[in-house]
Amino acid sequence: MEIPHGEIEFMKIWLDPKNCRSCLRCELAYSFHKSGHKAFNLKLSSTRVLRSNKNKRIHMTIDDTCDNCSNEEAPFCATACVFGARGFIKREREK
Repeated sequence: MEIPHGEIEFMKIWLDPKNCRSCLRCELAYSFHKSGHKAFNLKLSSTRVLRSNKNKRIHMTIDDTCDNCSNEEAPFCATACVFGARGFIKREREK
């Protein structure tokens, strides 16, 4: 069943560092949401992707300023990822 826009609540954004390529599209996409669709600025992003040059491991985080892209159709960071390193679980908003 399709849930009408505006009645979706994003329960959880999931992360999979094994699929991440450190392209930073997720950080840029969230910063665009945070700026009110006016600019791309990594300083505004609530999500971070860090890559260790020493062991080549990727560490992905979402801090507590993330609003799951409220008032959007889907979390921007998850939809911007083309490598399957992010996604989201949605559910109908409780009334």
